[in-house]
Parts: sequence; structure tokens; C-alpha cells
Amino acid sequence: MAEDKELKRGLTLPMAIFIIVGMVIGSSIWIAPAAILSRTGPAIYIAYLLAVIPGIFVAYCCAYIGSAIPVGGGSYMVSSRLMGKFTGFMVVWMIILAVCAALAFLAATFALFIAEIFMIPEESRLGFVVGVGIAVLIAFFLLNILHVEISGLVEMIITIVGDILVMIIFIVVAAPHFNSGNFEPMFPLGISPVLFAALIFFFSYTGFTLILDVAGEVKNPQKNIPRALLISIPLLVILYTLQALMVAGIHPYNKPVGTVTEIILTERILPAGFLVIITILIALAIASTLHPLYLAFSRDFLMAGRDEVFPKKFAELHPKYRTPIPGLILLLIVGIIFLVTFIPLFGPQFGIATTAVLLSAVTGVVVLILQVPLCIAAIRLHKKFPELHEKSGFKPSIRSIKIMSILGVVSSIAFVLLLVTDPDAGLIIILIVFPYAGIGVIVYLIRKAVLKRRGIDLDKVVSGWPEQITFDTKPPSKLERMAHEKSE
Repeated sequence: MAEDKELKRGLTLPMAIFIIVGMVIGSSIWIAPAAILSRTGPAIYIAYLLAVIPGIFVAYCCAYIGSAIPVGGGSYMVSSRLMGKFTGFMVVWMIILAVCAALAFLAATFALFIAEIFMIPEESRLGFVVGVGIAVLIAFFLLNILHVEISGLVEMIITIVGDILVMIIFIVVAAPHFNSGNFEPMFPLGISPVLFAALIFFFSYTGFTLILDVAGEVKNPQKNIPRALLISIPLLVILYTLQALMVAGIHPYNKPVGTVTEIILTERILPAGFLVIITILIALAIASTLHPLYLAFSRDFLMAGRDEVFPKKFAELHPKYRTPIPGLILLLIVGIIFLVTFIPLFGPQFGIATTAVLLSAVTGVVVLILQVPLCIAAIRLHKKFPELHEKSGFKPSIRSIKIMSILGVVSSIAFVLLLVTDPDAGLIIILIVFPYAGIGVIVYLIRKAVLKRRGIDLDKVVSGWPEQITFDTKPPSKLERMAHEKSE
């Protein structure tokens, strides 16, 4: 098993599960089922069942890689060791864009829900959203400075309360109002719209790769990483499908609405006052996605700093809490920059909510791009590091790894192409993602030249592992794991 001398394995199996669930479930489940119901008909819940299929390919690869190479900053470490120095750098470079666009999107969406609770007038909402958004980004930055056990516990609590509890409440209170007559016919608009909705809903299942970035801090990772994915996927499918089923069961598809909360008001399944509580819980659900972004991806900068692919400053840890402060600071600063530029610039013209969604499209396409090298890395792992493959706690056949990896690559590329052809999101992606990637190539060449003048060969660096990481010659026994965890 991999062991990092500087990071602490403080994340238990429940924490790992809820980090995945909290990352995957976002605000979209309170918008998409209602907004798209009129386009699909009552079979919208089937779209959520179909949408998870491409996500399973990526999760399968992550379970295998994370079990074989359970190190912190897995997205960088895996891509750099199995795909080369350039790919490793570009993965971390693109993570900056993806995560900071997501932080700005989530902070703005969180602030919008808070604005609804306090009934902030339209003319004051822009300033309110930016102010509250900055405050929430700073708050979660400070939280992530603390021990990883505290961050993991907080994430578990807000995911249970903000994500799972609020969805269960809606499902339970909607059940008595369920009208089976809404499902006759099941496909009034045909099957094609349901299949297209499944493509859209695929983004509701992105986020499984995050487990690789915290793998270095998961207890008993060879077993718990595959278990966390195996448990979280069915849980997510059940929650998503039931919520979409209830939306179709309580609201006729031929009466267009915008959000699930609007359906709650329209169908009067809850008192109007109780909607405030639901809104607060939804805001917590957004926070449960915001928090693990800091927690997981700051570790990639730590590892890139150790290799000096990024400045060595990023390799520093807090002396007491052992958390990567420079990486957290980078995410905070760039996240705030995205928030204070995009929201005021495009908010007055397109609306704050639409602008936030466009930011999420940037995140979505980058996540899809980053899944490609990870899936290819899964194919290469057994050849380049056969000893790690043999010690993996989840060791499927080479053939199944190849099949699932290829399907993961194909589905990821297909969704990127679909996003680029979207009339709104496509333009934003072309104007932001591709120029940003081009700048990254230039920065990489400059960094490579600087390191070469200092006598540092990146090929040699990424051919091994940082000195802080050691690999056991054999998997630890149960007694050894228990003794190690007790000593911590």
C-alpha cells in the first residue's frame, strides 16, 4: 500500500462515501427534472437510470487506479507517472480552470438561494450575490485548513443534511400526491427526447474522479476506495431516479415549470413557510459540493510542487494541520476572480443564474477532458507498474479494464463534442477552455526550460515517486492496519 509520510490517512469509509456523494449531487437535481419534464414526458426518471451508464465506466477505472495507487493528488500523480510529464502538468493546469469556475458557480448559486430566503430585491441581488459568494468561498477555505478528519466529518454532515435529507423529505411529502395517471402514456413525445435527456443528465454523475485526489488520506484505501464507489453509485442512482419519478408523478408534463421548488408551490405539497427550510437545505447541498473541491484538488498542487512541475512553494504543508495551504490559497484567489468578473460582467445581460450555469459548463467540459487521460492510464498501469497492479485491492481482468477504459474515453469525448455544439455553452467553452489550454502549453514550455537550466530532468522526476511516498512490498494485514490506525 502507498503511504505518504506527510499526509495523514484520516478519511474513513463513510467520509469517503459522502465526499463522493456531496461532490456529485449539486443544485441541478432541483432544476433539471422540473425544467426538462415538458421535453421528455413522464419517463424522465428513466433518463437518470440511463445517464449513470457512462459514469460507471469512469468510476470503474477510478476504483482500480485508486486501489492500486492510493496517493494524494491522484489526478496529477497518475497522469504524470502513466502518461508523462506534459500530461501531468496540463492536468493540474486544467484543474485550476475547472475547480475555480465551479467554485464561482457554486458560490453564486448558493448566494442566489440565500437571496431568495431573505427576499433581496432584484436591483440589489448582483452585489448581494458577489458579497455572499466571496464570504462563502473564504469560509470553506478556512475550514479546509483544519485537519482532514474535521473536513471529512463536516462534509459527511452537510451531505447528509443538505443533499440526502432534503431529497428524502421531498420524496416522502410528494408520495401522497403521486398520480399514476400522469404516466399514461409513458412516452407521449417518443423515446428520443428521453435518450437526449440522459445525455444532459450525465453531468449529474460527474465527480467520481475526485476520490483519486484524496486517495492518499483514505484509511485502508485498497479496500475502501472501491467500496466507496460501489456504495455511492447505487445511492446516487436511487436518489436521482426517485426524485425525478416524484416530479413526474405530482406534476403533469404538459405544464412547463422551471424548478422543483416551483412544483412544490404549484402543487401545494408543502406549506409555503416550509419552503424556506427546503431552500436552506438546498443551499447546504450546494455547500456540500463546494467543500470537497477545496479538499480534494488542493492535493494535486501539493504533488505538482513536490515534483517542481509547479513552484516548490506548493509542496508546503501547514505545520500543525498537515494541509496544503498554498494550493488552497490558489483556488480561493482564482475562484474569487472568476466570481467578481463573470457574474458582474454577464449577470446584468443574461441573468445571474444563467451566467452561473455557463460557468458550470466550463467545469463540465474540462472534467470530461480530464477523464480521458485517467481512463487511458488505467490501461497502462499493469504494464508500467505490474507490482502495484498485483497488490491492488480491486484487480479486474486486463480485458475488462481495457473495455471499460475505452468506453470511458469514447463517452467523455462524445459529451465534449455535444457541449461544444450547444449554441450558448459552446461559445463560452471555445472562448475560455481552448485559449486557456493554449496558455498552459506555453507555461509548461517555460517551466520546463527553467528546470532544465537548474539541472532538473522532468522525465527522470516522473519516472519514480516523490521521496515522501513509500510503497509496501506486500499489502498490510488486518492486524497491521488496525495497529497503524490506532497509532494515528
